[in-house]
Amino acid sequence: MDRLPAAPSNPVGVAHVLVVEDDPIVRDFCVRLLRMKGYGVAAAEHGRAALTILDTQSFDLVITDLQMPLMGGIELLHNIRQRSIDLDVIVFTAYATVETAREALKLGAFDYLTKPVSVDDLERTVRRAIEWRRAQREKQRLSEIVAVYEISQAFTGTLDTAVAVRAIVALLSHHFSPKTLSLSLFHPEDEQLELLACISTDGIPPIGQRTILTSNPDEQRILVAHQKLASESTQPTPSHLFSMILRTSDRPVGVLRLTRASDRPGFEERERTLLTICASQIAASLDNSRLYHQQKEQYLQTIRAFAAVTDARDPYTRGHSEAVMRYAVRLAEDLKLDSTRVELIRYGALLHDIGKIGVRDEVLLKPGRLTEEEMAAMEAHPRIGADILRYIQALRPVIPMVEHHHERFDGHGYPRRLYGDEISPEARILAIADSFDAMTSERSYRRAMPLEQAIAELRRGRGSQWDADYIDTFIGLLEREGLEMLKKR
Repeated sequence: MDRLPAAPSNPVGVAHVLVVEDDPIVRDFCVRLLRMKGYGVAAAEHGRAALTILDTQSFDLVITDLQMPLMGGIELLHNIRQRSIDLDVIVFTAYATVETAREALKLGAFDYLTKPVSVDDLERTVRRAIEWRRAQREKQRLSEIVAVYEISQAFTGTLDTAVAVRAIVALLSHHFSPKTLSLSLFHPEDEQLELLACISTDGIPPIGQRTILTSNPDEQRILVAHQKLASESTQPTPSHLFSMILRTSDRPVGVLRLTRASDRPGFEERERTLLTICASQIAASLDNSRLYHQQKEQYLQTIRAFAAVTDARDPYTRGHSEAVMRYAVRLAEDLKLDSTRVELIRYGALLHDIGKIGVRDEVLLKPGRLTEEEMAAMEAHPRIGADILRYIQALRPVIPMVEHHHERFDGHGYPRRLYGDEISPEARILAIADSFDAMTSERSYRRAMPLEQAIAELRRGRGSQWDADYIDTFIGLLEREGLEMLKKR
């Protein structure tokens, strides 16, 4: 191989050029000229030798002849495009035909020069290619910074796992154009791996499916379990695969895996660097979300325990708080309330009768009509409930619901005789759900109403006992799925 050595000790920032030319005179001329202009230069006498050099060294620009033995310039250009889409190429041709130029440019050549090559043309074209490359690299760096920022904002801006996963999939698909993409989350409390997202060519894996891992699973077992969850039947070449165990605080959080089609370029080093940065952010986001939902579930279980204690005092109202929660949440969702308010309604509904803890058994469990004094004791339960919840800072936002769920829209309710919009929307929703469940449940002093009779009662109280718009929405909901709602009790 007739190869000239690269210029020694090139300073940082110097552009590197590979000259591929079978004519030693032309090759020597190009090498000497470019070194005089301050470039780092290496040379090869044909395309096959050039590929050997490209396997071990990186360059900013390749200058290649089209007509060479063993491997010509067009075939070399094909190989370069398969290996790296980020390498610019200038072609020499002694046959200055339009078709030759078109073929080279179609394959991504930056420009072409006709032989014999002048000093000025060569120097000017190389300088233009290098300047263009530097401008593109700077643009790419800025783009990557923006991408990382976007990804960070999208992932860390929410504790909702589903929202975060949608953002992750959208951004990774946009920036990295994968053929397949899969993401899983590890639940250390029960050592299960859950599939959160999957773009696949092998059918549609069930999102949310879990698999149980062995105690303290190693990385290989987690990766294998992930591939089974994602139903990945083929193994791509290493250059077309990015697979990483997501970690935070040196413990596994999940798996991120992307592949590219074999007819596309593999993942470049800069892409892998950016994916690694993204993976660390994804890990932190998913772990925070998992911990948040775990704490939230424990919080909800505690609230349910409070509700169960209240309901257990009266066998006729057992399950009442859960039923009220279900009706209230469905009404809130139909009214298009945001998820934060729906969540508050869920807690408020479970706790709405907690004040009955302070009502004497002989009043609470009395089967017949209450005396005036007993009724006053019963009507104190919303205030008692509000007073109990004031000791728990995290539950203070639900106090208005608990205190006002017996207020009437016409101002004749209790305990404060609030009127119309003085009652919060959440308390108005809770009042409807509470009344409906009371109507359709067995009591010691009456039978449960049939659904049609309960709906008639709701219509009679429309605009007086309850908010008219909310009643209309709730009746519409009952007419669509009322029997199903009742069956879930």
